[in-house]
Amino acid sequence: MIGVIVLSGPFAGMHGLDADRSPSLLPLGDRPALQHIVESLVTQGITQIELIVGHGPELVEHLLGTGDRWGCSFKYHLAAQPDRPYRSLKVIARLAEEPWLLVHAERFPCVEFPSGNNGRMVAYNGVFAAKESWGGTLWMPATQISEEMASFSEDEMDAFVRESVESGDADVISTEDWLDVSSPARILESQARLLDRKLRGLLISGAEREPGIWVARNATIHPSVRLAAPLYIGTNTRLERGVRVGPYAVIGPDCIVDSKTVIEKALVMEGSYVGEGLEVHEAIVSHNLLVNVRLDASVDIGENFLLGRLDRPRPSNAAGRVVQTLLATVMAVLFSPILAVSWLIMRIRRGAKLTQLTVVCLPANDRPQQLETFVLPCFGADAWAKQLPAGWGAFTQQFLPGLFAVAGGKLGLVGLPPRTPAQVAELDDDWREIYLNGHAGLITEAAVADTDTSDNMQLYLAEAYYSVQQNARHKVALTLKYFGRLIVPAKKRR
Repeated sequence: MIGVIVLSGPFAGMHGLDADRSPSLLPLGDRPALQHIVESLVTQGITQIELIVGHGPELVEHLLGTGDRWGCSFKYHLAAQPDRPYRSLKVIARLAEEPWLLVHAERFPCVEFPSGNNGRMVAYNGVFAAKESWGGTLWMPATQISEEMASFSEDEMDAFVRESVESGDADVISTEDWLDVSSPARILESQARLLDRKLRGLLISGAEREPGIWVARNATIHPSVRLAAPLYIGTNTRLERGVRVGPYAVIGPDCIVDSKTVIEKALVMEGSYVGEGLEVHEAIVSHNLLVNVRLDASVDIGENFLLGRLDRPRPSNAAGRVVQTLLATVMAVLFSPILAVSWLIMRIRRGAKLTQLTVVCLPANDRPQQLETFVLPCFGADAWAKQLPAGWGAFTQQFLPGLFAVAGGKLGLVGLPPRTPAQVAELDDDWREIYLNGHAGLITEAAVADTDTSDNMQLYLAEAYYSVQQNARHKVALTLKYFGRLIVPAKKRR
């Protein structure tokens, strides 16, 4: 059986908790809700999972990867029209060959799914907004996806399921056991059921010091702290003198709860600071954001001594920067004859000059309103106006003159493409977030991959993929492919 998970968002009523990610990436206990869903499917033998992502795709792929850690195969599809996410069903050929399960990740029924094929749809219902309705999960027999179904909006899919049930073409299974992150109130309700072990198949890791009290590694708890089960305390979190936690509280990893603070029936998300003497009751804290679930209201706290963000320190990569600088210097010397000949040819043929382009210093997400810049040498003012595919054109116009910026420590050999402040301002919000958190380089994912550089969606996916995969091995692989294209050019796109 195949699992198909649809990740939508952002949703009204979430008070910005899902501003940069799908609601299913919000924590439920010790891990994101989406991970609970995946692990529940895997334990039922569903090892091929297709994910249709409409919001924050790079974070989803960073969390789940290829599925190897669960012995599964995960494939990702970007919902080009998030309001009509089912178009990707058309490209999943195996849906016509075996049963499949459609899951909307903001709600998930904690039940055992059928493994056989009786030829009938099964809709899973729950009680939402005080009435029983379809919860977004649908068991399907092998199905040839019609053009009509592929073009459904989520409301139209809901209407299709209701009509199928009313006409007798689909069966209904009702359950009260739902993992539900569709609203702040539902998040706390699901959190309480998880801590009470009432959600079938969902687990919490960490040492259970007493019944219902889970504490992850490296957590520091002052002897005067009072803990009331059930609760969970995440990795590297510190609870100061006189703190009271629980019942039904979850404090994520890398948090600090200052002295004499009370947290009950609440969620404190990763990397948050909660100030001294506060009472957090039926609320969600995400850095400076406080969501009061009882009042269905939120406030962004401007005073960091009350609520704030704790940034995890990034390890220094000084050695890597030194190696890059030395390597760029050596290459600039070795390739200087090619640089001189290229300049002469372009000067004669095109009148191109050695241009100094002003581009943004990365990473820059901590100062998005005041972007620092540096000067990047290139041949022609339009050299970086678009991303050139790997080959002699990109090598002579971008790479060779850009080596001087790498040697000066302003740029990497591999990374995201250099952009001017004006080009950064034109990016969509999600794309800009990825870009400002990254590092720029002369060799890019889009240049090496078979990317249609005229298609912004493909460029966005290439950069999102790189932001997830960036490591030494991947950078070396991109560099080798880049220089390989100088010897064996890529086939021209039709």
